[in-house]
Amino acid sequence: MGNKKALKVVYDHKESAEYENAYEFMNLAIQQAFMAPTVSTAFNVGSVVVVDDVVMSTGYSREHPGNTHAAEVALAKLNPQKLSHGSSLYNTMEPCSHRLSGKESCADRIIRAGVAKVYIGVKEPSTFSECKGCQTLLDAGIDVIYMQMLQERCLEPNRELLNRNFYKQ
Repeated sequence: MGNKKALKVVYDHKESAEYENAYEFMNLAIQQAFMAPTVSTAFNVGSVVVVDDVVMSTGYSREHPGNTHAAEVALAKLNPQKLSHGSSLYNTMEPCSHRLSGKESCADRIIRAGVAKVYIGVKEPSTFSECKGCQTLLDAGIDVIYMQMLQERCLEPNRELLNRNFYKQ
């Protein structure tokens, strides 16, 4: 198994044109996260699916009924034929690896959808669960890029939770 993937951490979006584009798409995901209705039991997350530098879908936490997650919503909005092997998903927070509700995890949905690359803005804090979404994606052969320079901005839609000292990383 010599080709094991590892989490790539990016500290400056000006490292390459790829990261400059990723920075813009992640900013769109942050805008989506701000649209999520705030609750005390879950984070506000935004998600954007991109194919060939074209936004194909967006989503945010609880956008659809039933405690839906951002990546779940963004993927559900897609016509499966439009999701190509080279697609990228931008999520303000690490995709969940399990759901307390028993629903399919976002990491499993991303794998099933055939997403090739996932960009995150922050690892999921352990406030509500121990998330292993990045590792699940890496184990499935999906590239995962952590845009660390956007961490604080990706946490901003969760200010209410942060102010209550719920945030633990």
